[in-house]
Amino acid sequence: MIKLENIIADDLHITLNSFLYNSINLFKYNNEELNNYIMNKCRDNPLIYIDEDHIPISILSYKQTNQPDDILSELFQYFNCTLSGRNQLIMNYLIYSLNSNGFLEADTNEIALLMRIKKDIVEQLIILLQNYDNRGIGCKDITSFLAFQLKLKQVYNENLFSIFTSHLEDIQKHDYSFLKSIDVKKTEFLSYVELIKDSCELFPLSGENSSYTSPDAAITLDENNTFSIQINDCLIDSVTFEAISLNTGRQKFKRKIESYKKDYEELVSILNARKVYLADILTIIVNVQNDYLLGNTSFLNTLDQNMLSDYTSLSPATISRLLHNKFVSTPRGIFPVKSLLSKKCSKNASVSYVMHFIKNLAGFEKMSDNKISTILKEQGISISRRTVNKYKNQLLEQLSF
Repeated sequence: MIKLENIIADDLHITLNSFLYNSINLFKYNNEELNNYIMNKCRDNPLIYIDEDHIPISILSYKQTNQPDDILSELFQYFNCTLSGRNQLIMNYLIYSLNSNGFLEADTNEIALLMRIKKDIVEQLIILLQNYDNRGIGCKDITSFLAFQLKLKQVYNENLFSIFTSHLEDIQKHDYSFLKSIDVKKTEFLSYVELIKDSCELFPLSGENSSYTSPDAAITLDENNTFSIQINDCLIDSVTFEAISLNTGRQKFKRKIESYKKDYEELVSILNARKVYLADILTIIVNVQNDYLLGNTSFLNTLDQNMLSDYTSLSPATISRLLHNKFVSTPRGIFPVKSLLSKKCSKNASVSYVMHFIKNLAGFEKMSDNKISTILKEQGISISRRTVNKYKNQLLEQLSF
């Protein structure tokens, strides 16, 4: 597998200690944090610059039209500062799941199952997202966004709003005959319709001005059902060093130029290592979770961080940094990379498989732990009653919201 010394070329004169020290943060950075780090490096080192000829047109177009206070970048920065741990990861997942109009495309039930958390935790984070600057970003659709705005303006009327959303097609045709069978004054209802039209927007974000957000990597499937992996690091190949011919005898100046060059070489080495390591990890994930990514199964096979460490010869700490807050787009949607891992439960059965099996037992909710344990044993899966109780309760918590 990949070895550290294969990434650091001998002729670069980069010490291993320096490489390891500076790679700690870079390996943890997600796509946006990495790009910000590279841009800061270009500002700090006068001989490093970005060659825009190597940047995809779509990225250049986005950067030219995007305003400095781009809202989605602002959301990432704000919530990465105010949230931590699992909540930060879920919030990043929510932001990646926004469409160009600012509506949330991810299903709250699926997120709860994926993260193995209660649905109300996801809903609380969605409310946080919606309330950011009172923008309503993260609403499910136009109807929920209209309701959000009316409640914000303290003019929400549940009865009138329900009538409005139930008869949109008639209202568009200016046909209000439906009011004859409803106990509401026509003038009152028409005033409410005008209030909505005059004071509400249809979308939290304008599609043409929405931010370019891409996960850290992409797993795609071609027409032959063959997977390919792409690391979304558009700036890496464009980082360039401006060589200077030295015709001076000033040693202090020469040493400064050499330090700039060494800084560049170390940066490129770490960036390349990060790219290779991530690609290697995702290749292993694709090979192990092939059926899940194809949609043939609803559970994950056994693969955890320790196994990734063994397969890649990278330390567990390095694996942890590389997986930290990373997202990948797949044929099944965008996922935190960590969510595509599942620990071993019994023999070759993963925790994901065992929980999937329990969930699909008819009436498992009222079934005793001993009964479930016996059924699992008949399938060659031997786990304690205590572990069965743990998995069962996790499933019940997810299904109760």
